[in-house]
Amino acid sequence: MNTAKSRGLKGLAFMDHNTLDAYWEADGTDLIIVPAVEVSTPQGHVGALGICESMGRQPDVGTAVTRILDLDGLPVALHPYRFWSGIGESEVRNNRWGAIEALNARTGYRDNLRAGELAKELALPVIGGSDAHRVEQVGAAYTVVRRVNSWEELLEEVKKGKTTLGGSHRSSTDTLRYVKKSVSEWAGRGFSRM
Repeated sequence: MNTAKSRGLKGLAFMDHNTLDAYWEADGTDLIIVPAVEVSTPQGHVGALGICESMGRQPDVGTAVTRILDLDGLPVALHPYRFWSGIGESEVRNNRWGAIEALNARTGYRDNLRAGELAKELALPVIGGSDAHRVEQVGAAYTVVRRVNSWEELLEEVKKGKTTLGGSHRSSTDTLRYVKKSVSEWAGRGFSRM
């Protein structure tokens, strides 16, 4: 939280895989903390913003999106074009999304650009995220909205498409590290998706 504040962030969404534990542990901060989960499916990752209960791994993207909507959450197509964990364009086109992540700091420039173009084509709002796995990555990419006082107001701004994006894409050096790590983890999972 101190890193987020030192970088000028006013809020965070801890998007741990399939759990809200980090959200519940973040009590007592003056940052706006959005309840959020990064839901694993065999096709890739789905964002769930504004839900207040954990969602375990889901059998497919459509089931995950439906469950998020049933919980009054905002389903987000996270890094849709990322090779290892993106859900792909057809899953974006064939499901009911609240937003598309068009800037992910751990995704390359071209894939982020394609995600932004798809969001524009489908008239969907965009968000950005650092996808931080280490503290030094916090705030590498982010979503900008007008001044809000709660996560509920923040999500309303996203739903209205009143967002801009800031930060950076994954560098070519980080891409090489990412590919090495991803191949190793993929092999460790028996060559199955997360």
